[in-house]
Amino acid sequence: MGGSAMLGPRTGSTLRSVAAMVLGALIVLALPHPSRAQQPAVSAELTRVVGRVEILRKGQTQWIPAVIGAHLVEGDDIRAFSGAWAELALPDKSTVVLAENSRLLLAKLEFDRQNQTRVVLLHLAVGKLRAAIAQASIALVRARQSSFAISTPTAVAAARGTIVLAWTDANNTIFAVESELSGLLPSRVDCIPLRGVPGGGPLKGQTIFAGSQSMQCGTPTPINPQFLTLSNPDTALAPAMAGGPIAVPAGVLEAVTADLTSAVSPTAFFSPTGGPGPFAAPVSFGQDVKFNKEESEKDKEKEKCISKPEKPCTPDD
Repeated sequence: MGGSAMLGPRTGSTLRSVAAMVLGALIVLALPHPSRAQQPAVSAELTRVVGRVEILRKGQTQWIPAVIGAHLVEGDDIRAFSGAWAELALPDKSTVVLAENSRLLLAKLEFDRQNQTRVVLLHLAVGKLRAAIAQASIALVRARQSSFAISTPTAVAAARGTIVLAWTDANNTIFAVESELSGLLPSRVDCIPLRGVPGGGPLKGQTIFAGSQSMQCGTPTPINPQFLTLSNPDTALAPAMAGGPIAVPAGVLEAVTADLTSAVSPTAFFSPTGGPGPFAAPVSFGQDVKFNKEESEKDKEKEKCISKPEKPCTPDD
């Protein structure tokens, strides 16, 4: 009897220990993996703030003052009022300057630090911005391992160049590419209109090279020097500046990642001699056309190799 009496408490204690171990194991399994938990969300850091600039966090309704050092993640919103501006630094050292009377949504912000690939979609609801894309990102874009796009309510530009400017009043859009300081990497964007395109129809893009600008993805014209400033009084009273909900037009990501079936090259709008006017053809214009033609031919050869692996094929890298 004495042995049986002592067995009961010991058995109960053992069962409790086993139960505690099982519960502990379940809690550990439920916790996120350390490698995942330690990875911070991809973000853009505010490096400069001048004047009244505000942030709206994803899922929130209250705008808060923007301060230097704040980090914006995918889904966050930022607006700059009259006389104000802000600069954002992206993970790959690209920078985006938001001009006065402008509102920007970080619609997509993905960056694989290990593979150095990225997908960025900046939605300019209204106003003006200037994006200086890091050289590394340009190389990834050309290798189709990265996408850097700027959308507005009426158009989207897939960036293929160093410095891109965008302006919109929500009814019209202007994209421009600054002239290059060197001819190392030609600058360009592919502009795609988002209005007036039949559903499921082919996408038609307009290529905009360095030193030119285009309204609504139309025929490029020489860039207006005044467009290069942060001055933007025209959209001060735009409804989007009031802070209501904004949405990225449907199909934007698909548009910038798809192959354009009818890309249009710029027409000869520059004077062949530089002319008496204030504008002359950028030095790199012919280089841009040649470079992009060569890159297009290389892409076609690579696609042939992929589609017919049984045949030996060594396209140029």
